[in-house]
Amino acid sequence: MTIESPSAPPGLRERKKRETARAIEVAAVELAAEQSLGEATIEAISARADVTSRTFFNYYASKEDAVLGVSRAFPRSQFLELTQRPGRSIVETLLDGVVQELGSIELGTTDFQAKKRHVLLENPHLLARDFQTMGDIEAELVAVTRRLLDEEGVVAPGERDDRAWAVVTLMGAVLRLAMQRWSRDSGSGAPVADHITIAFRTLRAVARDA
Repeated sequence: MTIESPSAPPGLRERKKRETARAIEVAAVELAAEQSLGEATIEAISARADVTSRTFFNYYASKEDAVLGVSRAFPRSQFLELTQRPGRSIVETLLDGVVQELGSIELGTTDFQAKKRHVLLENPHLLARDFQTMGDIEAELVAVTRRLLDEEGVVAPGERDDRAWAVVTLMGAVLRLAMQRWSRDSGSGAPVADHITIAFRTLRAVARDA
């Protein structure tokens, strides 16, 4: 199995929006790591990101949202519109969708990710919100998987809920392993899709040998 790489990059306007959102997120994380979340003001975050406070609020409702990267400038993920393509399994279809999402997100360096983890751990309410967001995404994926299973019609109706959760649980394990690989191998420049492909093959081999 090979996960498809992200499609063509967004246009100039969309790219500029993402760059601005990213600059604000980076500034918020860095200031919160250097000082504290309480001391990092929206004015200081905006100044470091080289934007006005008004622009800040065009992208984020609060400094907490900025740290989490939950931008109001972009819609929710398009997972609800996923359809299974010929020759692709449901797992492959979902992972393809994840890669398309990740392809539009700048993950940053491992150092930045470490700073962000530090800020989240220092602020339990942010960590709780992050977990809630992950839970919401997981629930969306389960609903999409259930729909794809209904459309495929191979799994018995009474087994589809368990199968949907099993598929999403497998996806979570694949993504965790892929991100661990990415953090260890960030200097190679390998696409996220490559790490996901290798992670899936590794977990499939482990399951086969169990």
